[in-house]
Amino acid sequence: MFIYDTKLPFEVRITRPDMKYYLLLDRQLKGCSSGLKQAAVYIRQSFMINNPTFHDIFMRLGARQISDMEVLSCIIHQMHGEDDRYYDESNDDTPVFEFIKPCHTQEEHCSCQSESEEEQHHVNNDLTAAVMRDMQYEEEQIHIYEELIRYIQDDGADEAFSYLLDSAKKAMDTLRNLLHILTTHTEMKDFGEGDTHNAWDLDTSNYFDKPNPTFVNPSDIEDFPFKK
Repeated sequence: MFIYDTKLPFEVRITRPDMKYYLLLDRQLKGCSSGLKQAAVYIRQSFMINNPTFHDIFMRLGARQISDMEVLSCIIHQMHGEDDRYYDESNDDTPVFEFIKPCHTQEEHCSCQSESEEEQHHVNNDLTAAVMRDMQYEEEQIHIYEELIRYIQDDGADEAFSYLLDSAKKAMDTLRNLLHILTTHTEMKDFGEGDTHNAWDLDTSNYFDKPNPTFVNPSDIEDFPFKK
């Protein structure tokens, strides 16, 4: 399903390296970490959905996000000015990491909060809430890229961030369309009577659209040997 194209969508070429901008991207904006976590969120949402259309949309959003983070990583490398250095903000055991040390911010707190929100959406089967959370992330990215375009005085960086800004806006449009589908759904709700071929298709995000709801007692799985 996934084919990696080694060529970026365009050539990222920073006009002049600047350690101040590198530190801004790496320490204050967490480098590529936040975007890669969101990519994993999109892909996970895709795996959770049995609707082919929604499955494809979320998978494409995830792939787009990974591609965008590769563009961002090129900006970070070039802003640092060391093209042969290994960049991984979570790893400090590699010799080439000597001049690019990992940063410790409030990311751990944000990560836990994000994972908690995702788990809650999974438990409640609330696809609408998950999409709204995704929209909040993309909206924040749009604001960040707009500010970076205004703040960083570099023609090459301006082109790269403009590309990322446009990508985030396209993702936001896609999510708005998804939200519209979810909130204007007209699927018949009959609780088991009449035509029920699509009465539980996950577009509704409503458990009680299912014709024959199945309730499971949590105690029924407490003795599973692989329970964490």
